[in-house]
Amino acid sequence: MITYIFRRRLPTVFSIEKLFDALYAHFAKTGMAVRRVELPHVSTGIFSVLRNVWFVARLRKKSALHVTGDVHYAALLCPFARTIITIHDCVVLQRGSGVKRYVLWVLWFWLPLRLAAVITVISEQTKSEVLKSVFIPGKKVIVIPNFVDPSFEFRLPPLGRQRPRLLHVGTTPNKNLARVVASLRGIPCVLVIIGPLSPAQVTDLEANGIAYENFIGLDHKELRDQYWDADVISFPSTYEGFGMPILEGQASGRPVLTSDLEPMRSVAGEAGALLVNPESIDSIREGFLRLLGDDLLRARLVNAGLENCRRFTLEAVAARYMAVYRDIGVC
Repeated sequence: MITYIFRRRLPTVFSIEKLFDALYAHFAKTGMAVRRVELPHVSTGIFSVLRNVWFVARLRKKSALHVTGDVHYAALLCPFARTIITIHDCVVLQRGSGVKRYVLWVLWFWLPLRLAAVITVISEQTKSEVLKSVFIPGKKVIVIPNFVDPSFEFRLPPLGRQRPRLLHVGTTPNKNLARVVASLRGIPCVLVIIGPLSPAQVTDLEANGIAYENFIGLDHKELRDQYWDADVISFPSTYEGFGMPILEGQASGRPVLTSDLEPMRSVAGEAGALLVNPESIDSIREGFLRLLGDDLLRARLVNAGLENCRRFTLEAVAARYMAVYRDIGVC
């Protein structure tokens, strides 16, 4: 049996859950013995971390454990030869400073990564960051990309709009909302923002005269509907482990604006998105103006994006995880 360990669910954080819930369902349909377990506590302090570690330790008998992400420390008391950890990014290492950062490094990276049998990462970029953070053999770290959910299907955008809708997924600092807002000043559009807005972000939107809509805690269907209702996907992120909105936008048949950085370049594929400098407001603005004013460019990006999505299917990714399970003798 393989037990999938999930972090405690939060209403506004669900990307890892979307990925591994689909994998879990896929493997269950094949008859594989799998179970899904959610940690009882949010990782808000050392005591909640220790309680989660002990909770997982009690599940370890007669089961391989796959820690699905963000709570790598959950593997600390697991059977090391039968434990897999998936790392989506290394953003936790950017939090805090001094002793706090050291403790995060030890609990989230140094100890669990050295002990687990296999580490899977979702991009070459994340693999590079992991190997710089912890001295472990490179062959122990396996790149298995994310997949695009099959429910994200091509649909034509609504016609006859006076103002196009730009969908921006995420409001954390790396999602670069402040530069997006500045770049759209004076451009007639509606900026649709997924994620909680801080008072400063609301003030920024109003000061720049941006017409916007904000949605928090959307379920899977509601999020997918927002992609279908959009004209352009805005994703000039400054840092990602992968960049799922790129694939979700492409699969929905929408042109994507994203960063000329890794891993966004690789995820978008050749000519699959309009790449901009995420540190430059002028570059982002020029990108939006090109997308909104050039029908042929949008059509080319949509066609290339749909073709790119063929590289990221659920079946292909599941097969690569299955190969990992077999290599360590748990299937």
